[in-house]
Amino acid sequence: MSTDPLPLLWLTGPTGAGKSSAGWEIFDHLGRGGVKAAFLDADQIALCHPAPEGGTHRLRARNLAALWPGFRRAGMRCLVLAGFVDTPEEVGEYTALLPGAAFTVCRLRVPHAELRERFLGRGWRPDLVEAAVAEAVEQDRSRYADLCVDTGGRTVAETARLVLDRLGGWPPPVADIRPASAFPDTQGHCAGSGVPVPLVWFSGATAAGKSTVGYEVFSRVHRSGVRAAYVDLRQISALRPSTEEEGRRLRARGLAALWDGYRAAGAGCLVVSGGADSDEAVRACTRLLPGLTPTVFRLHASPATLLERVLLRGRGGGPATPGDELRGLGPDALRAVAGRAAREAAALDRAGAGDVRLDTDGRPPQEVAAQVMAHLRLPF
Repeated sequence: MSTDPLPLLWLTGPTGAGKSSAGWEIFDHLGRGGVKAAFLDADQIALCHPAPEGGTHRLRARNLAALWPGFRRAGMRCLVLAGFVDTPEEVGEYTALLPGAAFTVCRLRVPHAELRERFLGRGWRPDLVEAAVAEAVEQDRSRYADLCVDTGGRTVAETARLVLDRLGGWPPPVADIRPASAFPDTQGHCAGSGVPVPLVWFSGATAAGKSTVGYEVFSRVHRSGVRAAYVDLRQISALRPSTEEEGRRLRARGLAALWDGYRAAGAGCLVVSGGADSDEAVRACTRLLPGLTPTVFRLHASPATLLERVLLRGRGGGPATPGDELRGLGPDALRAVAGRAAREAAALDRAGAGDVRLDTDGRPPQEVAAQVMAHLRLPF
């Protein structure tokens, strides 16, 4: 029985280098070619603030290792990881916890002038642009990566092709015939204090505002001084090709795996977005999360609002998240997505899904988040 490690491609580099975009493109390319690949953005598996002792890399490394068995049970043949790292010692924090992975670290480089243009083009925190360039200068002096690929002047698709060309046939074939039962199932088992921990869960149709409102609530909780964790279930279950059932299992097991780490780090509140479109889906997750008290908020929006938001995301508006497949779609395709979202919202309404229904038409995320906080009456 083979014990060959599975290939893990780690795309790193300074802010604005295109790690997540190129990583998702490689993941999507492999999935379309029939290679069962997984994708993770390192930022998405360490959203716990105020930051726990030991630093971000320790938590990310622990959570990456905790998610690994779930992907292997689902038949993963390789994983693409996007996230920053600066030194060989930091890389070692990850490799030490994942002896079952064959790491290849690829640093993406962008000419500094172009990096400045990319950063300013985002329209987000322009005050940090010089810090991003300084980070890039330090990265150019580093020696932690196995290879470096210059992405200057290239599109995302061109960058992905160049990385794969430089790797020369990645991922390599792995003689791994072990059944899923050979890998331990992930269960939530972190010992708690006996005090119920609030689980604030946001559901709703596509473009209802789950991630935006959820992240705003997460920010309000941790700004109050309470350590909080945030999980977007879509971001921890990217596996292609895969079935709907595999996706549901990945979300449930992945959430339990992450909560173990967050609870051990002292988190006193968990905020989750997505994946709660039925009572059965909620039960599948919460039975792996002992000690959590869930409240599911279903966000609702009218067909006109859903269309407006879908069109905005198609133009690149809204928060940037890895794998947002609405970006770049044509008007007809976007209108089709909005139509499906409207039907989904109507079906959720008929089913009475969730504990609390919140209308989001004409309301900024901050206003909806304030209503959520007032409803919860949390002791912080």
